[in-house]
Amino acid sequence: MDLPSELRLWAHLLYFRARQGSPRRYPQQWESYWRSVQATGRGGEVLWDNVPERASAEDLQRFAVHLDSALPLVDLGCGNGRQSRFLARHFARIIGVDVAPAAVALARREAAAERLAIDYRVLDATRPDEARALHAQLGDANVYIRGVLHVIAAADRRRFAESLEILLGERGTLYDIELRPGALVLFRSLPGDSSSGLPRLVHNVVRHGVRPHGFDLRQRRRYFPDDRWQVLEQGSEVTINTVPLDPGGESLVPACYMILRPQHPAHASIERRAS
Repeated sequence: MDLPSELRLWAHLLYFRARQGSPRRYPQQWESYWRSVQATGRGGEVLWDNVPERASAEDLQRFAVHLDSALPLVDLGCGNGRQSRFLARHFARIIGVDVAPAAVALARREAAAERLAIDYRVLDATRPDEARALHAQLGDANVYIRGVLHVIAAADRRRFAESLEILLGERGTLYDIELRPGALVLFRSLPGDSSSGLPRLVHNVVRHGVRPHGFDLRQRRRYFPDDRWQVLEQGSEVTINTVPLDPGGESLVPACYMILRPQHPAHASIERRAS
């Protein structure tokens, strides 16, 4: 990216920050974003809303063997619920949660159109008290995340991890796939069709104040320390597929994944039974 383009991008980012406030205002930012969405799916306006065969189906191949399938599965950061609807074919109970009421309302409408009875709820995962209230209703659950932690500021990530630990309880397992820190560099290298020079679908996220920080597995111990978490599997040679970015086509964004459990005695007995 040349210097004028770089300056234009940062001028836009500063303007978005001034208009939307702190990037830690997750409920307001994501509510603003989801209220702006008019079309979803592969040809729609949501950057990550690819067909499940290019998204959660790939994740399922990694994490299904690690889960206690008797537990409900929480799709955390479900957005409009496309991946939840795919996962409902494989799990008896799916609960989709998102910080934005507009996203939850859209997920409910799209599930109803497909005649699927999926439970969608509003939840801010940086608020452990909200996680505690949901766990009181569900009991232990598995948690599926596809790109949430990378937009959570460092100051909130320990609370986010605490919420996950509460939701998982003694029997649940976490699968989380996140954009790596180089993701924004990739997007900046693509043909831009917005005022910021970014691809339009990326621009439509950041203009609402959302800040993609990225997440690297080298940061994992800071938020998921070894004395509290067991690493079942992890990897950084994976990608997340975007929807087609007109005029740039579909992009494969550098990502990493981790499959974790809280360190609880109950997991040892589950593993012994499985073996």
